[in-house]
Amino acid sequence: MAEHLFAEIDNDIAEIERVTALIETFGECHKLPEAIVFHMKLAFDELLTNIISYGFVEGTRHKIMVSIRLDGDRLEAEIIDDGAAFDPLSAPPPDLDLPVEERDIGGLGIHFIRSVMDHVDYRRSEGRNHFKMVKKVPGELAK
Repeated sequence: MAEHLFAEIDNDIAEIERVTALIETFGECHKLPEAIVFHMKLAFDELLTNIISYGFVEGTRHKIMVSIRLDGDRLEAEIIDDGAAFDPLSAPPPDLDLPVEERDIGGLGIHFIRSVMDHVDYRRSEGRNHFKMVKKVPGELAK
C-alpha cells in the first residue's frame, strides 16, 4: 500500500465504516502499532460523525475528502469538507471535574482527539473546513 491513502466519501454515516476499514488496512500494511491505528480510527469516527450529522443541510449530498500520509516518523491525517464552518478547536475543554450530570453536552470527542494526537489544526479555506491531525510514529517503525 502507498505511503498515502486518499478517499472521497459521501456525507453518509454508513461511509464511516469504509474509512475505518481503510485506516485498519493502511496500519497493517505499514506495521503501525495497534494503539496508533485505534486512536486514528476513533478520531476519524468522531470527526466524521459530527461533520455528517451537523455540517450539512439534511437531504443534501456532499463529498468529504479524507487522507492519511506516512511521512517519516509522522502519521498525518486530514479531513476536508464543504459543510458549515465550525472550528472544533475553539470549544473550551470539558470540565472533567464536574459530575457527569452537571457537564455540558459535547466536547468529549475533541478532548479525546487532542489527548491522543501530537498535533491538531483547523482552518477554513475557500469555503471548506480542513481538520488536520498528526501522530508521531515510534522511530524504529518509521524507517
